[in-house]
Amino acid sequence: MTRRRVALALSVAAPVLLSAQPALAHGVGGRADLPLPLNLVAYSAGGVLVVSFAALAWLWPRTRWQQTPVGRPFPAWLDRVVRIGAWPARLVALAIFGVTAAAAYAGDTDIQRNFAPLAVYVVLWVGLFFFSPILGNLWRAVGPIDTLARPIRRERKEYRLGHWPAAAFIFGFTWLELVYPDAAEPRVLALAMTSYVVVVLAGAAVWGRPWMREGEGFGALFGLLAAMAPVYRDESGRFRIRAPLVGLTGMKTRPGTVALVFTALGSTTYDGLSRTAFYQSIVGDVSNLFIGTAGLAWTIAAVYALYRVAVSMIPGLAGVAAEERDTEATAAAFVHSLMPIVLAYAVAHYFSLLVFEGQTALALASDPLGRGWDLFGTAEWQISYSALSTRTIAYVQVGVVVLGHVAGVVLAHDRAVSRFPLKAATRSQYPLLAVMVVYTVGALVILLGG
Repeated sequence: MTRRRVALALSVAAPVLLSAQPALAHGVGGRADLPLPLNLVAYSAGGVLVVSFAALAWLWPRTRWQQTPVGRPFPAWLDRVVRIGAWPARLVALAIFGVTAAAAYAGDTDIQRNFAPLAVYVVLWVGLFFFSPILGNLWRAVGPIDTLARPIRRERKEYRLGHWPAAAFIFGFTWLELVYPDAAEPRVLALAMTSYVVVVLAGAAVWGRPWMREGEGFGALFGLLAAMAPVYRDESGRFRIRAPLVGLTGMKTRPGTVALVFTALGSTTYDGLSRTAFYQSIVGDVSNLFIGTAGLAWTIAAVYALYRVAVSMIPGLAGVAAEERDTEATAAAFVHSLMPIVLAYAVAHYFSLLVFEGQTALALASDPLGRGWDLFGTAEWQISYSALSTRTIAYVQVGVVVLGHVAGVVLAHDRAVSRFPLKAATRSQYPLLAVMVVYTVGALVILLGG
């Protein structure tokens, strides 16, 4: 077996073996009924990262992904099928968006009988968060707001804001979801949806398609997540398939990219943290708008600060002359390694929500306005809680958290050996490895310990 295969085997197998250990958790909040001590699970997870790092230092001496593999093209017939199906899919997505807007504006004000909250917070946010890294940039392919902006072809001004507006949009959305007390109220959603669409279309009228790719919040974030997908479109528009994750090595950073990534990462961390007894014992009234806003902002800032400290040390440890060190450039160079962690946190926190509340969304689709309809014969469906056991939830949570961090270690190592000699590259990654361990242990404590 070659060195490369051994390295990949160690990096992939270790978290899978760890996730097979008996553990028990449910959803986002913590539990105290773990069959194994939480500290043992956390220490084991940190050990997996250290072992993976050591294996990479020995078995991965040079970059393998700096030149992003182009993959294999789809068969011609399949490429045509996907292209032909794109516009019907767009129209279906636009119709769902229209129904969601109608439910938000005119549907039953009882959130248990209204389709809009689940459509926005589960189907849109969680669903696309999960499936974009698998199927590619779905938001760009079929997103309803992108469809509404399609007629706007020309930009009147050169777009130079990068991902900063997108970071602000995602912060606003997560603030609404996690902090605002009436986030699920249909009329609140109606106002939020209208405001967002108006602002996005106004931006498209000024900057055109570059705004939709970089400035619009969902388009920018889901685009970054799609970079790790095995399915993508090349510059000629041909659909191709490649190994997962490798597309991240070609991820282009722009002004605000780091802010966008940490807004997504920090907001998910805050969602879990705010549900823990420890957090609630400190802040008291977690429903307080000021406290919630400060907590969300502080969590994002804290997660970023750890990364910032680590990347500021990389050039020095790699032997770069003091006058040539650039922390901002280094932070941008390694931020792609955090995208698997962003995905892992979202899966660990929300996959049970998608499974359970996704069933409710299918039921409400038959009666989106709460009028007593049964359009698709699903109105009487009940949630099957047996679809996932708490043991399965725990396995997935531990497994994806560790696997996401191992993937981050691999991506960071490959970028380091592309920039520095092997020994210097390995040495330069010590601070980032330490941060990865802290992220891993912290995530598991939040998820399983509460």
